[in-house]
Amino acid sequence: MMLRIDPRDFISPPYVRCPKCGEDSLGVLSIGPRHYQRRCKNCLYPGRGDWSAIYPLPALTKRIIYVDQFAISNMMKALNPSTKAHKKGNLDPFWLTLFQHLDSLCKLQLAVCPRSGFHRNESLLSAYYEPLKQMYELLSGGVRFREHESIEISEICEHAMNWARGKPKEKISLPVRVALEGNLDGWTDTIGVSIRGGWGIDWVDRLREDRKRVCERLNGVVEMWKEDKDKDFQDWFTQECSGYGRLILRGYNDYLVRLADMWQGRIPATADDLFGAFAFSSSVVRSLRFTFQNAGFKPKRVQQLWVEYLQSASFEDVPFVRISAMLFAAVARKFARGGRRKPVNEGLVTDINIISVLMPYCDAAFIDNECEAYLREKPLCELLDYKTKVFSLNTRADFLEYLAEIRRSATKEHLEKVEEVYGPDAQKPYTTLYEGIQSESSK
Repeated sequence: MMLRIDPRDFISPPYVRCPKCGEDSLGVLSIGPRHYQRRCKNCLYPGRGDWSAIYPLPALTKRIIYVDQFAISNMMKALNPSTKAHKKGNLDPFWLTLFQHLDSLCKLQLAVCPRSGFHRNESLLSAYYEPLKQMYELLSGGVRFREHESIEISEICEHAMNWARGKPKEKISLPVRVALEGNLDGWTDTIGVSIRGGWGIDWVDRLREDRKRVCERLNGVVEMWKEDKDKDFQDWFTQECSGYGRLILRGYNDYLVRLADMWQGRIPATADDLFGAFAFSSSVVRSLRFTFQNAGFKPKRVQQLWVEYLQSASFEDVPFVRISAMLFAAVARKFARGGRRKPVNEGLVTDINIISVLMPYCDAAFIDNECEAYLREKPLCELLDYKTKVFSLNTRADFLEYLAEIRRSATKEHLEKVEEVYGPDAQKPYTTLYEGIQSESSK
């Protein structure tokens, strides 16, 4: 079979008059971060090498909004007629309204909702992986968070350099490019590419087992929390932070032992050796070595530094450790005081990981009720000085108002430029995203 591609297939509205043939057929060929290009669908003006139909675009500063998986799931169900929840007609109208607000802001180039590995992993555990993927990819505009291990290691290495310079309390800089990649503050093309991942059943089963194992381990700790009624929040926080470096060092030593056993054929390689705690500890050590080498330390001193750092440094000033420790301290306090009795679930552990790693890099985050409540408690709301605005279902009206305010902040000139590039219906939400598709499940 021969596939023939015509340049005209890539030319889309809005159309203006062509200076060569005089027809209203000069459409948009491509949109780049800082410019867009027109071409005539009738006469294919301009020709190769002619730059006369390339137009500059102004710089953008988009709001970065993290949307949690439960919201992605509910927005998908609100639009997807093949889901059981949609067929029953009992979905909260809020989810359709939320989608309309978010998609319009993204199309107006005012905001972006980056996708993340957390979205991917949680979607893989659902019967609706592909429809969920369509939702978070649409809102992401091609922007994604790096894998959380990469973000964590970047923060650790910056903290390590501060420690080596004698300034362990110096604030981590948190540039967004540490956490995000893609066309963050550029204009978004109307053509996107989505790759269907070949995730095997073994990978999905491993995700389920990992979540279950972590949850069971935490519920074991919960029993100890219930008995420690004399501890205050600072005690819990210090306990959560202490020993983090030594934990990595112990994981690295275990990794070396396992590596030797694998080389000798005594044990088989497992997924944990590539993706789990063993691999993370090894990546941290390699990154610390590189960081100290790149800073000009001699090889012998590099070996001493990374060991000393992991043995002695306090990690409470590493953002993801600090946020995670505070959230777990809040949970521990609630159990110790009898404010919570039911065991923690897998979702809570995942939510704390997401908030700890991604929240500092966002302008706003829409998360679950429980974690938002913890973040509003004292002393968390006083000690976590990140500027991220946090919302949940309990504050849904505030979130919609926040999104509406972003829309109102757009200047007339910006809106005119959006219409010039994308047409008069640019902000119209894509409510027909799932029209005509077959669901992966009738669930």
